[in-house]
Amino acid sequence: MIVRTFFLIALVTLACAQAGSVKVAQAVAAAPVPPAVIDSQPFEAVPSPGPIQQAGFVAVEGANLSGRMDAAIRLGRATQARYWMAYAFDVRPGVSVDVDWNGKRTSVDGVNISFDSMRETRNLGVFLLREPNDTAVTRVEVYNLDRTREYSGYRVYWLGRAGNEESLNLLRGLVEGHNYKTEARISEHATMAIALHDDARVAGILKNFVRQSSVEKVRTSAVFWLGQAGGETPFLADLVRNESEGREVRKQAAFAIGISKDSGAISTLQNLYYSVTHRDVKEQIIFAASINEDKDAAVNFLIDVAGKDNDHESRKKAIFWLGQKAGERSLNALKDTLDSADADTEVQKQAVFAISQRPKDESVPLLIKIAKTHANPAVRKQAIFWLGQTGDERAVDLFKEILLR
Repeated sequence: MIVRTFFLIALVTLACAQAGSVKVAQAVAAAPVPPAVIDSQPFEAVPSPGPIQQAGFVAVEGANLSGRMDAAIRLGRATQARYWMAYAFDVRPGVSVDVDWNGKRTSVDGVNISFDSMRETRNLGVFLLREPNDTAVTRVEVYNLDRTREYSGYRVYWLGRAGNEESLNLLRGLVEGHNYKTEARISEHATMAIALHDDARVAGILKNFVRQSSVEKVRTSAVFWLGQAGGETPFLADLVRNESEGREVRKQAAFAIGISKDSGAISTLQNLYYSVTHRDVKEQIIFAASINEDKDAAVNFLIDVAGKDNDHESRKKAIFWLGQKAGERSLNALKDTLDSADADTEVQKQAVFAISQRPKDESVPLLIKIAKTHANPAVRKQAIFWLGQTGDERAVDLFKEILLR
């Protein structure tokens, strides 16, 4: 009676899934949130005009950036209202910032960033918000000057193009001068603005923030951008293996290695995995490997962890990320886990879930086979449950067969 009731529940779930197909996602601890969402969608090439002043900006004259800022402060005080000071700068290649894509945007904290050389935004501006009676900066943003914005309704004083030297010095002062938790957002956004400059000094500045800043968000933001800078894998690896370093910085360093384009990233992550002991850091290394662009090497690493690691939680994580990888090798690794005589039940159940996340033409036949033939009743039950989520007619046939026995 209990078994029949379980199948009836699965059948009802399947009917609901057919009415509106539902994919159940598993909550997985992944990376610390980077300073902006990374969108890897391919883009069409977009022209890159020279920096332009948007209509409605108030142009400010001066001999240099500092002089123009002083003039803008005087104008802002006279209006007795909040105001922006903004300037253009030399933007690093291969990045698009604050872009609308087919009317859709993904953003965190007001900024969306994509790393794709097919659509670069070279016309960016640094925007500094000030109060009329205070010279302190209360907000830092980087905006795409080719987009129409209201800028929160505040007047914008346009300072023209800044040289890298004066821009980097200004932003570095903002990072180093804001060490209180209430001002961490200013420092974090100023760090991002520095990282977007096309200048050989950027990596050194970011590493100094990692070494010296007392603001964790500044340090993790700098670590993230070092992963995009390229050539910084040794520095990032030292952070990951440093047991006296903070957990979030170590995790972010592993993530930064994973998103880097350095050719030895997977090899570095594999060596780090077997040398660190902190569970959260090890799981972050697994995730970082799973998102690396060297897909074959990533699958090799995940298969190795899934099949050989003594820690069953780590094996479950590797199995989960294998389930997200397309291809016959990753699917075979999941099958091997299910067929393994020494795999514990929880690891095998995780393999069933990972299979359920694959395309239906792959997953449904395998889940039916597991539900019918697997030696472990708990694994069979797991397969039946996920079949109930598929909305597939083949699952209905299986449930009818079971219920009519």
